[in-house]
Amino acid sequence: MTTPIRICMVGYAEYPRDVRIRREVNALIRHGAKVDIICVRRPSERVLQREGAVSVYRLPLMKGRMYGQSKYVCNYLAFCLLSGVLLTWLHLHKRYQIIQFHTLPDFVIFAGLIPKLFGAKLVLDMHEVMPEFYMTKFGVSPDHVLVKVLNYLELVSVRFADATIVVTDAIRRLVERRCRPKRPLCVVMNTLDEYLVASPQKAACRKDDKFILMYHGALTPMYGVDIAIRAMPRIKTIIQGALLWIFGKEDEAEELKRIVNDIGMQDAVRFNGERDQAEMLNLISLADVGLVPIRKDRFTDLSFSNKLAEFVALGKPVVATRLSSVLEYFPEGSLFYFESGDPTDLANRVIELYQSPSGTRATVSTASRYYQSIRWSVMEERYLALLDSLLARKVNVRLY
Repeated sequence: MTTPIRICMVGYAEYPRDVRIRREVNALIRHGAKVDIICVRRPSERVLQREGAVSVYRLPLMKGRMYGQSKYVCNYLAFCLLSGVLLTWLHLHKRYQIIQFHTLPDFVIFAGLIPKLFGAKLVLDMHEVMPEFYMTKFGVSPDHVLVKVLNYLELVSVRFADATIVVTDAIRRLVERRCRPKRPLCVVMNTLDEYLVASPQKAACRKDDKFILMYHGALTPMYGVDIAIRAMPRIKTIIQGALLWIFGKEDEAEELKRIVNDIGMQDAVRFNGERDQAEMLNLISLADVGLVPIRKDRFTDLSFSNKLAEFVALGKPVVATRLSSVLEYFPEGSLFYFESGDPTDLANRVIELYQSPSGTRATVSTASRYYQSIRWSVMEERYLALLDSLLARKVNVRLY
């Protein structure tokens, strides 16, 4: 009889809002695991929350995207210290078999030092690459002293881990070259959990003549929402019913609202606040086009967006920045690519897909075909096999 495993997730993140953590937790629950989660807390959330096989422990820290360098460093260090104390206490009582650490920062894995000494296997799940993130976030060069420190911390963190997970093959190649880990890295991509897919019948709820473009996610400059807004005047000259829906945190939207007012697009752009993933999937089914206008740089050129996968999985045409990491999975002709930072090119792609319905359907079909090799059921199997390989060396337990 299969024995349930006990695993702990640790991340400077908000749960259940962090889509990647929730997706992996759901996979574990479906396969009989018991999961504890140590994360940060929003003011409205409970410190301890139990639901079925999941227990969430929230530390008295808040996550913010607009912090300066010193605030990021202080919060990271505080989270590592507090999570290390709590994790050690929990491990001594519960004896986790696997502890999975979600970055950033990479060095959070050292919160698992004592559990590792007591036999727990440590997994480093690199949501992002920290040196490149820091260079983009704060506009510094690879020669900056803190970037060198982060490169070293990445190396020791990867080597300290019993296994490392990354989100794209581009990151895998980069980290393997920089860190020379003791075992190959595992790629588990940000694709949509099929169990959450909204019913296609939802699209019938829209009865208007609008042409809806949608963006959902972070509203900071890195994600290029301002580029989509600046494309709207040209789009409106051809598609009079065009309407841009933007979903994201209100406190990140102030500068974007100023741009909307400056270019006179108040009637063409609608800010809708933040929604949970289940509601967002229903809203995506109502949209005509998905937008992923991320600004290209050394960090984002390695990335792969949850949002892109959601649009493709739900059969929506996608207008996206031409990023190397995305092109590796979706070649030209499967998405409507535009050049980074160019609102005119973005507008032209939207107009192109609007004016050629048959061509758009063919592009969507092509994207769907490429998506099958990276869909979540494939990634889930890969993820569970990795954990199983760690357990097989320690105890006679299987996940599935």
